[in-house]
Amino acid sequence: MTNRGLARPRWFALGVGLAAMLMVFACGGDQGASTRSEDMAPPEQQVLRLRLVGEPKTIDPHLSNFASETTLTKPLFTGLFTYDENLKVVPGIASQMPTEENGGISRDGLTYTIKLEKDAKWSDGKAITANDFVYSLKRALDPKLAGPYVSFFYGISGAQDYNTALGTATAPKDPSEAELTALRDKVGVSAKDGNTVVYQLTTPNPSFLNQLALWTAFPVREDVVTTHGANWTEAENHVGNGAFVLREWAHDERIVFEPNPYWHGEKPALTRIVINFIADDAAAYAAYLAGDLDQVIVPPANRRDVLSPGSALNEQLVRIPDLNTFAVFMNNSAAPFDNQKVRQALGIAIDREAYVEGVLQGGGRPTTSWVPPGMPGFDASIGSENAYNPAKAKQLLSDAGFPEGRGLPKITFVAVANDSNRIAGQFIEDQLRLNLGIEVEHEYVDSRTRGARYTANDYQATIISWNADWPYPDNWLPDLFGSGALNNHTAWKSMKFDDLVRRAAAETDDEDRLALYGEAHKLVIDEAVIAPLYNRESFVLVKPHVKDLVITSLDGSIKGDYNFHKTYIVSH
Repeated sequence: MTNRGLARPRWFALGVGLAAMLMVFACGGDQGASTRSEDMAPPEQQVLRLRLVGEPKTIDPHLSNFASETTLTKPLFTGLFTYDENLKVVPGIASQMPTEENGGISRDGLTYTIKLEKDAKWSDGKAITANDFVYSLKRALDPKLAGPYVSFFYGISGAQDYNTALGTATAPKDPSEAELTALRDKVGVSAKDGNTVVYQLTTPNPSFLNQLALWTAFPVREDVVTTHGANWTEAENHVGNGAFVLREWAHDERIVFEPNPYWHGEKPALTRIVINFIADDAAAYAAYLAGDLDQVIVPPANRRDVLSPGSALNEQLVRIPDLNTFAVFMNNSAAPFDNQKVRQALGIAIDREAYVEGVLQGGGRPTTSWVPPGMPGFDASIGSENAYNPAKAKQLLSDAGFPEGRGLPKITFVAVANDSNRIAGQFIEDQLRLNLGIEVEHEYVDSRTRGARYTANDYQATIISWNADWPYPDNWLPDLFGSGALNNHTAWKSMKFDDLVRRAAAETDDEDRLALYGEAHKLVIDEAVIAPLYNRESFVLVKPHVKDLVITSLDGSIKGDYNFHKTYIVSH
């Protein structure tokens, strides 16, 4: 059952000629308009109380990387485009969707001309201009900033040359400031006038508007960043353009949002959003039961109880099959995972069905594929040969030169310290001991440390979750597994893979494009770069007095983060 005011799931299609099944829950009424009711609570009670697993490393949209960071940027900023409840790209700050017919997209697909809403303002009342978007893209691409997601914009002319101007850690470059400025000036973004921004691409890109809806394309204001430097995201300095403003950031305790009085959309009913940093899942669940939180992810240990027919919580439950995959990521450059057979053995030695039923209490779908069901071009056969098979896993480990695990270097997983991860870690340790005869350890750290270790490739193995940023496989492959890609933290390199995704990006026929991405996906799985485990199903409890909380499969750590401006509280 669903919460009163929460619509039942609907399945819909995305992609050209291909079905992409994405589940969306919306709270009550016409999804294109407000459904605020006469029993709305008074303003002082319009407070939404939420939980985040820990202190975010940053809320700078150009530096945000993990779902616990990006989830905070969405209420504070609005890009040129955003997503509606059906995950359709719609105007954000843009005045309309660009098309060839209205002159927004050139006939060759290389030039996008986008007009802004004339009344769009920053949270301090200053007008938003096209130059704000020009500055923001060039700032995001600045090689000195080292934004983790900007490779999505390498299709913009000059973007890759500028972003990679300093080289890599192993092959550094030392351009002069004049050379950097020249590269910056060549990036294909410009202001046609104060209200029109123009992007120039090197090849047609069917996903470009999706990419402009990402947090890394959100605008930030040059004078604010220049004046306050790294501290511009502190509450006393912050200026955004989203439905909410940052009112308070009590580090390691909570973050508080309030409505942006200059937001161009419908005024939010909520007067405050209070996000508490609670590391422990059980503590967060207890806070929800005590009435101190309005939303919580149900810990795996409690899912069976919540699902039971007699549970009072059953009617508060929202279940969302996410466009998401959890996988064991292995550092392919560090022993023993520099050996493909060891990587294969580890993946095949894990009983994914038992993991989902035992660790997740049924809250997921076992998978040996990285790209999840529901994505255009999904192929259920990819990875099928990596199904649970202890005998095959033992043979692979022996073939790798470690019979019965003898001589195998020590393996340590790094994970965020909480009860759910400890349960998962114990399962992995037991499986590898039982099926491979090896002992592995877990190092439990806080979320910021795990994130820093992962992005610095300072790990052997860790379980990573990837959530769709937009519903197409180009979001799942080149930027995670391409040689030198900013989000490639497996250290795997393949010229064949690089060629496949390069050809796919340039392909204009959708069927042929998907076929090339399918080949690239199969190569990642065949070489056991990672070991996919499951596709998550989120179990979310929402208090009955919370209405129009729109939850989608693109949400980050806090569910409903794209649409808090629609949410309201009824008297209770």
